[in-house]
Amino acid sequence: MSDHDDQPEGRRKLARRDFLKLAGATLVAVPACADDVMAGTEGPGGSSTGDGSSTTTSGDVPTTGAPTTSSSTSTGDGTTTSSTGADSTSTGDDGTTSTSTGEPSDMGAQPQACEGQEIAFAPDAVAEDLARFPTAVMAGAMRQESALLHGRSELPEPVLLRVWQPGDAEGTVRVVRELEVTPDENGYLRQLVDGLCPGQWYRYGFFATDRGEPVARGVLGEFRTAIADDAMEPLTVAISCCNGLDNFPWPALQRTSDEYYDVFLHLGDMAYNDGEMSLADYRGNWQAYLAVADGGGMALAYARAGLYCTLDDHEVTNDFNPETIDPQRLQDAMTSYFEAIPVTDTPMEFRVWQSFRWGLTAEFIVLDCRTERKPSTANSADPIYLSKEQMAWLKERLQSSPCHFKVILNSVPITDMPTIPWDFAANDRWEGYPVQRQELLDFIAAEDIANVWFLSGDFHTCFISHVEPDGDGVVAKTREIAVTGGNTNILGDFLAAPQFSFGSSNPHGCIITFDPAADEVLVRFIDADSGQDAYSETLTQK
Repeated sequence: MSDHDDQPEGRRKLARRDFLKLAGATLVAVPACADDVMAGTEGPGGSSTGDGSSTTTSGDVPTTGAPTTSSSTSTGDGTTTSSTGADSTSTGDDGTTSTSTGEPSDMGAQPQACEGQEIAFAPDAVAEDLARFPTAVMAGAMRQESALLHGRSELPEPVLLRVWQPGDAEGTVRVVRELEVTPDENGYLRQLVDGLCPGQWYRYGFFATDRGEPVARGVLGEFRTAIADDAMEPLTVAISCCNGLDNFPWPALQRTSDEYYDVFLHLGDMAYNDGEMSLADYRGNWQAYLAVADGGGMALAYARAGLYCTLDDHEVTNDFNPETIDPQRLQDAMTSYFEAIPVTDTPMEFRVWQSFRWGLTAEFIVLDCRTERKPSTANSADPIYLSKEQMAWLKERLQSSPCHFKVILNSVPITDMPTIPWDFAANDRWEGYPVQRQELLDFIAAEDIANVWFLSGDFHTCFISHVEPDGDGVVAKTREIAVTGGNTNILGDFLAAPQFSFGSSNPHGCIITFDPAADEVLVRFIDADSGQDAYSETLTQK
């Protein structure tokens, strides 16, 4: 358990992210992001909803507003916007039909009906029952008006799902949604909640009830919905990957959970399932990774914001070959992954690649760099690292996205790594499929697509690189940020300038703020032991 979560709920010291949210909620918003005014979202009577407003200082006078990475006092804590709009998030859905990932929907909810009903309720005071609710709570597939909420119960009885915002009076909340959710045959609680409002923070929890009243609960979670189509403000994300059980309780993730972030991005190797051979084995391993007991950093971090994620090889088995792996084993691995994690709200079999738009600030483009590979084609004139369908979709998203930043969840780095010793394993990454890699980089160059940022994992290192150090034009400015939250690789300590502005073999928390008005990206790598910044720099493609 991290040092900021070792006290009972009532006596726990106020964590940094909660301080930021509290400070932002009590102050008046000022203009930020060019001409956009990021006003605090208010409920009935003008009360704050507890959204993630940031604080900066001008002399001794505190002000609020979206952070700018130009300032050394930037918190990375973005204000919400009260503007609304229809959900235009791109999913990349090609019309594939399947019931395997369809989610129960909160049908009948009225869009934008966000006021809720104020009731006397103290969620934190309800007894926490980790025997009944033993695994992490997660929100995923966050869109402007919906999110997929996820938990697990050891008992088959239905439970109460509540989604709320702070009430006007002490000891009250405004209940926005209240639904009965029945666990599936494996105990998973999955509910797509709609009728929410863009850019707002919500809290949620699964509760056991007695005569309709909550008497026990799991861990409480929170998430933010995607901002409206016309909103432009800084967004802060946390990233991680490579979380082997040998590194439990993942101190880097414990540190991350005390930071502010609008979204958590996981880049693969969330669970190491290498020895698992059956569906029951995979399911059991996922439950071990997502366990709440003993202060696991994964459960802490996921409770703090909604999740977008991709997978890598260890969700199935190390360096698996999609062309030769036992089909039943792959089926079992993918089944357990989509059961355990709120990957998508769109029925599309086991397709991982999709995108999520946050206003005009960022589009999060999620790739699948594993399950569609054809290693037998690697040395041919037509290698397949991404399927042709996925590659065409990726190009379309990069070209047509209205967002300032195009943020690619890449799992395995695309960087032109140093020849020795990295090229001994080049066949396991983009560089092992050079024709497709060059096709993508040439497309970015030809279309002059600025502010493509690759986020990657797999290598068990942390680094910031120039993707193509000898490239021309916009490609020469394109960066990749890689992270490890658990496993280590000593080669990370030897990644040198000028191509690499940071390199480390140690796990770190990583917090990134994308600031469209400043056209800057603030990257912080946080030391897992000390909690101090090992690296903090503002990057730009200007």
